[in-house]
Amino acid sequence: MIQVQLRSTFAVGKIQDRGGDSLMKGERVRLPEGATVKDLLLRLDSGGPEEEWDDIMLHAFVNGTHRGYDYVLQEGDVIDLHIPVSGG
Repeated sequence: MIQVQLRSTFAVGKIQDRGGDSLMKGERVRLPEGATVKDLLLRLDSGGPEEEWDDIMLHAFVNGTHRGYDYVLQEGDVIDLHIPVSGG
């Protein structure tokens, strides 16, 4: 098992593990070794269905670097989830 930190989820909304547990921003999440960004997102209700991730332009940053959903997470990684927004 590895632990990663879910630091921010701007514009993604409430963080809830699909198992029903609420996750606080900054909380560590335990995942099996070899888990990817996609595996983490699948645990979160707030990310919505997988087929909508590209439509809402959901971006994952790991340790400050933009990563794809297939990126393999490492022990201690810090994840930020963001949806680009604009206004006028």
